[in-house]
Amino acid sequence: MLMMASPAIAQSNAETVVRFTGFLGDLRFSAEQLRAELDNATDDTAQVAIALDEDASAAFALFTRTHLNQPVTMFVCGETAAAPTITAEITSGFAITDPIERDRAAEIVDALNGLQPCPE
Repeated sequence: MLMMASPAIAQSNAETVVRFTGFLGDLRFSAEQLRAELDNATDDTAQVAIALDEDASAAFALFTRTHLNQPVTMFVCGETAAAPTITAEITSGFAITDPIERDRAAEIVDALNGLQPCPE
């Protein structure tokens, strides 16, 4: 289950924290449009699970439908976080990164939840 964090003021509402790029478009989300949590955590790595709000989910569904059978790149806090090929429209409003170092993943979760700026 994805736990939702309360919004905070540390992250600028207009700052892009999650971005998807593909041949046919570029989709950007601010911290205000999502919530994040660690997922599949081990002692060394974790994934960042991202839940989009209703409007962002609709935009993401359209983006994934437009990019069927095409590679896209997911950026989180300016870093490449995943590079999947879209095989089906994603209507769930959820995205997940590839595994990354656990401490960095925790910093990214805090940034996506608006608790601090994106880590450098």
